[in-house]
Amino acid sequence: MFMFKSSVNNEETTTKTENQSKFPFVRPKESERKFCSPIIEKVINNMTLKMKDKDLARLFENCWPNTLDTTVAWFNVGEDFPRTFIVTGDIPAMWLRDSTNQVISYVPYSKCDDKLKNLILGVIYMQAELIICDPYANAYYAPPESKLPHPKNPWSGTDITTPPPSSATWEKKWELDSLVSFLKLSHNYWHNTGDDSFLTNKIWLEAVNTILDIMEKQQLGTMQEFKNEAYKFSRLTRNTTETLMMEGIGAPVRRIGLVKSQFRPSDDSTTFPFLIPSNAFASVELSHLHEMIDSTSPDIAKKAKNLSQIIRESIYSNAIISHRHFENILAYEIDGYGSSNLMDDANLPSLLSLPYFGFIDNNDKIYLKTRDFVLSDWNKFRFSGEKFNGVGSPHTGLGYIWPMSLCMKILTSTNDQEILETLELLKESSAGTGLMHESFYYNDPNNYTRSWFAWANSLFGETILHLAKEKPYLIMIDDFKFI
Repeated sequence: MFMFKSSVNNEETTTKTENQSKFPFVRPKESERKFCSPIIEKVINNMTLKMKDKDLARLFENCWPNTLDTTVAWFNVGEDFPRTFIVTGDIPAMWLRDSTNQVISYVPYSKCDDKLKNLILGVIYMQAELIICDPYANAYYAPPESKLPHPKNPWSGTDITTPPPSSATWEKKWELDSLVSFLKLSHNYWHNTGDDSFLTNKIWLEAVNTILDIMEKQQLGTMQEFKNEAYKFSRLTRNTTETLMMEGIGAPVRRIGLVKSQFRPSDDSTTFPFLIPSNAFASVELSHLHEMIDSTSPDIAKKAKNLSQIIRESIYSNAIISHRHFENILAYEIDGYGSSNLMDDANLPSLLSLPYFGFIDNNDKIYLKTRDFVLSDWNKFRFSGEKFNGVGSPHTGLGYIWPMSLCMKILTSTNDQEILETLELLKESSAGTGLMHESFYYNDPNNYTRSWFAWANSLFGETILHLAKEKPYLIMIDDFKFI
C-alpha cells in the first residue's frame, strides 16, 4: 500500500532555530499538534542547539516529534487504564508494528512526563484489545467510542480470510512481527519506567496468551494442518505479493520449530513462510516476556522461554546458508524443506537490523557476512544509482530505496565514515521537504512515496538520538550532554 508523489512543496515556512537550514520548519502550530510533551520539547531544543549540522538538526526537529504532532488520533485516560489510537500517517488505521515503532523512542523520556507515560501505556492497552479482537490482523480501525470515522479500506474489498475479519479489522494479513511488536513495546516500557501494573491486567494477559497460542499453531507444517488451516488469505489482485498461493494457504512448509509468517513487515506475502528476521525478533521478545512475568505468571513465562529457545535453535540449525561469495549467511526466508530465499527487505525486522533487535552482536562473523551480502549487489532489493545506494522492497518496486534501511545501516554500523556518508544520503533523500519518506527513486530523490509516513520519521529521530548518545563526536559540539 503506497502512494507516489512526484513533486515537492518548497513553500516557505516559519523557521524556529536561529541558524538557517535549507530545510523548512514543517511542524504544525503548537495549538494544532495532536499531543504535546514538555520533556520531548526539551530534548529537541537541547539537541538542535548543540548539533553541528543545522540541516541535520532541522530534520531531527521536524521528524522526531512527527508521531506526537500528527498521528495521535485518540487518547483516552479512562478509569481503569489509558487507551491510545495511533494512525500510521496517510493511512487512517493503526498498525501494531508501526504504532510500536512510532512511539518507542519516546519511552525513555516518559519517566519525566506522566501524560506521555500514559499515552504510551495507552498504546499497549489499545494493542492488547485489538489483538484479542483479531490476532491475525495487521491493522485496525479505531474503537467505536473514539467516534473516529471508519473509512473503507480500498485494498481489501475482495479479501477472503480464515478466520473472517472482526469489525475492528482494517486488514487481515498474518505477520508474525505484528504480535511481537506488542511484546517489544510492553517490555521496553516496563524496562524503562519500572511500571509493572499492566503485567497482571487480564486484558494484557489475554493478549499474551493469544499470541503464544497463535505462535504454536503457526509452527505446524502445511500437511499437519491440511484442510484445517488456522489461517488463510486470498485477494483478487494483479500483484502476487498481495495474496497467497494455493487458494490462500501459502507456500508449503515442513515443521522445524519456526513460526510461519504469511506476510512480511512490508505487508507483502512471503515467498517461503518461515521469515527469519521475524522469527529472530520473536525469539528475543519471548525471552523478554519471560523476564517480565517470571514472578507473576510463571507458567506463561516458562512457555515463552521454551518457545524462544526452540526458535533460536532452529534458526541456527536451518537458516544459515552457504554462499559462494559470502561464506555462511542467514537466509531471509526458508521452508524447512531445504529451499531458501536470499535477499533482504528494508522493512523492519530485517536481516540488516538483527543486532538492533538484540538477536545477534553486530561484530558476529555470521552477521557481518550477512550484512556484507545485504549491502551488496547480490541482494536483489539493494539499489545503487549515481549518488544513492540502499535497500528497498518489493512493496515499492524496483529502484526505490527506503530511508529506513539507511537509518538501520547507521544503527548497526561501527564505521564512522560509513555513518557520516549515510547521514548525507538521508539528508538528500528528504528532497527539501524536511521529513523522511517511505522510499525514493535511486536516481531522483524528488520521486518518492508517501510524504506522511510517521514510522520513517520516528526511526530517523531515534537514529540521531542513538548517535548523540553513542558517538556524539560525529554530530554534536564538544560540550553536549545527553539528556
